[in-house]
Amino acid sequence: MQRSKWQFVPKSSIAAALATAAATLAVVCGEATAKPRPERSETTTVEGTVKSMTTAPRGETDGAVLDDGTVLHWPPHLENRFTDVVRKGSRVRVVGWNEINREGERRLEVNTLTNTDTRATAENDGRGPRGKKGKGPPPPPRHRGPARTVEATVERMTTAPRGETDGAVLDSGTVLHWPPHLEGRFANLIAEGDRVKAVGFEETGKRGEERFEVQSLTNLRTNRSAENDDRAPPPPREARRGGQGEAASRSERIRQLKEEAERLQREIERLEQER
Repeated sequence: MQRSKWQFVPKSSIAAALATAAATLAVVCGEATAKPRPERSETTTVEGTVKSMTTAPRGETDGAVLDDGTVLHWPPHLENRFTDVVRKGSRVRVVGWNEINREGERRLEVNTLTNTDTRATAENDGRGPRGKKGKGPPPPPRHRGPARTVEATVERMTTAPRGETDGAVLDSGTVLHWPPHLEGRFANLIAEGDRVKAVGFEETGKRGEERFEVQSLTNLRTNRSAENDDRAPPPPREARRGGQGEAASRSERIRQLKEEAERLQREIERLEQER
């Protein structure tokens, strides 16, 4: 009997061969179409105005687009750290490195970001709420210098992260600051173009920004004043020891309260006229 030239091949062997071929094809195709790995360049610095914010897949704010087209990026879990400093319309200075991410998009990975309007700074130190080392280094201490007085013209108002008016930039370059919850007291007192006199202290804020913490503020055009009673200075030594210093301190406080009462009365009258 003549033997057939075709030999029986078990199905299991055919399946194994097909699986091997498929795996090889997948590797070859994967190498041909693999997305680029992130590439890091040398550190660079850019400045610009924030045109829009960007979001990560889960909705966290993870960067911004500048008016020159530069795309900024920071880790999504550091959202609050950076959004406390920058928002749409902010003028910023950024130090970082250019990267091409796995999707082939070019972006500037942020190392430090400074809002040049408020001088507030945020840093990507590689640590945050998800890191085992906590939230990074503690903020710098707040330094209070001796009380002093400044006089200048208001160039523009500043706002806190939640939108409250919390200060002003003067034409001398001084950045005035008051607590956001006192917005009504101070923001209704002054406006852009007004000449003002402020008494207060030079401070370094929690994010490293230099500012002038307002104790009292006077609009020299209207002669109206407001006090920041959250930041009253320590009493003079004479007041702590009693005697004439204590009486002088009481008199000064009475005068301040009278001025505040007059301001409130004027504000009430203005609001009643607007009804």
